Amino acid sequence: MKANGSSPRLWAHRIGWMVLIWTASVVGLGIVASLLRLVMKLAGMTH
Repeated sequence: MKANGSSPRLWAHRIGWMVLIWTASVVGLGIVASLLRLVMKLAGMTH
């Protein structure tokens, strides 16, 4: 591995973690949005 941290394996590892974190955040936002819609529906705030 190079001293400056530019090995292809290291970059693939970093990109993989970034994709994993992004995916988890999108899924988390979807869950929160669904829960908010459910609470609003239960409270009678339907569209």
